[in-house]
Amino acid sequence: MSKLAELSGIAKPAAEKIKEHKFIRVVSHHDADGITACGIICQALQRLNINFQATIISNLDHSIIDKLDPSEPVIFCDMGSGHPDIVNMFDAVILDHHVPHGEHKNIQVNPHMLGLDGAIEVSASGVTYSLARILGDNVDLAGLAISGAIGDKQKMIGPNKDILDEAIKSGVISVEKGLKLGRGDLDKVLEYSIDPYFDFSGSHKDTVKFLSELQLSGKIETLNGEDLKRLSSALSQMLLKRSPPDSLEALFGDVYLLNKELIKDIYDFTNTVNSCGKMDEPALGLSICLRDESAMAQAESKRFDYSRQILDALSDAIGRIKDMGSLRYIDIESSDVTGAIASTVIRYVMTDKPVIVLNRENGKIKISARGTAELIRNGLDLSVAVREGAKAVGGNGGGHNIASGASIPAGQELEFLNAVNRIVRGQLSGKV
Repeated sequence: MSKLAELSGIAKPAAEKIKEHKFIRVVSHHDADGITACGIICQALQRLNINFQATIISNLDHSIIDKLDPSEPVIFCDMGSGHPDIVNMFDAVILDHHVPHGEHKNIQVNPHMLGLDGAIEVSASGVTYSLARILGDNVDLAGLAISGAIGDKQKMIGPNKDILDEAIKSGVISVEKGLKLGRGDLDKVLEYSIDPYFDFSGSHKDTVKFLSELQLSGKIETLNGEDLKRLSSALSQMLLKRSPPDSLEALFGDVYLLNKELIKDIYDFTNTVNSCGKMDEPALGLSICLRDESAMAQAESKRFDYSRQILDALSDAIGRIKDMGSLRYIDIESSDVTGAIASTVIRYVMTDKPVIVLNRENGKIKISARGTAELIRNGLDLSVAVREGAKAVGGNGGGHNIASGASIPAGQELEFLNAVNRIVRGQLSGKV
């Protein structure tokens, strides 16, 4: 039995429960994985003639209680497994890939229940797809599931590989070899590239100079084989100057084309949906997942707006990185780019220690923490470190071993950082 079939197997109670209702609330996270998961379940419900109302939020806390009617059933996507104190207040189904904590009374579909790694083998959109495929003929939604996995920087192994195989077999996804940078004019694609992050990223002048030296122009998808080879070689050499060899996986390899979606290139699709969520326009991102063509122009403009916001913040942040011994941290002003900055710094700027990015939002400190596969192999577990550090200062947090987040009270930053630094030091020294 495939891993996807096993996941669908434990989703059967959730499917039976959902079919009992005429109306369901859906609550999901505002990143690419959360919004694609929301898109999958909303379309599955629509096809069953079950009415729904979707709410997309940045993090799950007790404020959600005031937004929901306790008498109405709720589906939580990409959240809930770590917050039984909140989700237990509702008649809920939890579709999540984060490590479960505490005592839950509701039905959960979670890869960790099968011993699968939710950080790399299947995202929330994949979990949601495992349910959707037994709710009806929803194989055309497999592309959304793979997009969510790409958004969460996952690998095509385990259930993700099974979903991809199912999507290819049914014609939902096509695969070709190439640069994993999206489509469009070369200068714009490269200037706005964040993952991978190049020396010239964010600078139009430097990007044009780079392309001029290579004597390249036009659209990336129309490059001939020789030009593509020269561009790939130059970009690879640039990345390897300060990034580990596995950074090349983000540059060149299998490019997935979404044959059922409005945006065909999966990297353009994922970045567009994610940008809408992070720019406080999650409904736009959901509309793209629901294949609403009227949302296209505005949604795609958000992609470049968000990239510019990240690139500007990165330019400032890289010069203000501080070292605490076992981790590095950056205190930034920009809201909702903390995760992107943490991911970029750890992957392409300074890769030897975990990175924590902090920013102030609504009287609280928002935290994003990132590690590397190498650090994980050496004992790092950011889900534990961040959760315990946040708990020590009256906040809450958690996530995956390689990527985690938290919210803590303002004024507690140094105490939080010291606590996490201590925990990480113990993990990496083998004493925890």
